Amino acid sequence: MLAVDIAEYTRADRDHEIQLHLRTWLYALLREALSSSGISFDHAQHEDRGDGALVIFPPGLAAQPIIDVFPGRLRCLIGRHNRLSCEQARMQLRVAVHVGPVYRDENGFAGEDVTHLCRMLDAQPLRRALSGSGSEVAFVVSDYVYEKLILRHHSLADPSSFRRMKTRVKRTPVHGWIYLPDGPSP
Repeated sequence: MLAVDIAEYTRADRDHEIQLHLRTWLYALLREALSSSGISFDHAQHEDRGDGALVIFPPGLAAQPIIDVFPGRLRCLIGRHNRLSCEQARMQLRVAVHVGPVYRDENGFAGEDVTHLCRMLDAQPLRRALSGSGSEVAFVVSDYVYEKLILRHHSLADPSSFRRMKTRVKRTPVHGWIYLPDGPSP
């Protein structure tokens, strides 16, 4: 599963037209980045989060493309979008990646792991890493993803390029690993 959030979506110089433009491009860029990583956005379930999205992939889908290909592809697509946009329409994204059980009721997705994913996305260390970097995107992966996918399997994402994050969000301990693709070490 992954959660995505547009940084500073409601800043003062972004009116509703800019915000709607950003939302349109967020989904277009997500679709293209996932597709070029070998993952169909249309086969995933997703919920809109106003200034972001929650994407739940089907069980059995290999998670490695989310680690290997998706971060760099998304960064490149956002970079192209930003080169062609006015200052107010340029975007930076925070992205959180986690693996775990997901439950669904008539109101949407739920469960401990969905909550943990959203807490990682909202963590101040991730926000600071992105705002201080000038990068287009900052990722945070859960301990599970880091230990089971990044450390144990060959990956294009070098484990040494991740920085440990330990913080609290809404009085909940949140641990993860921050990664800036092709950016400075967080």
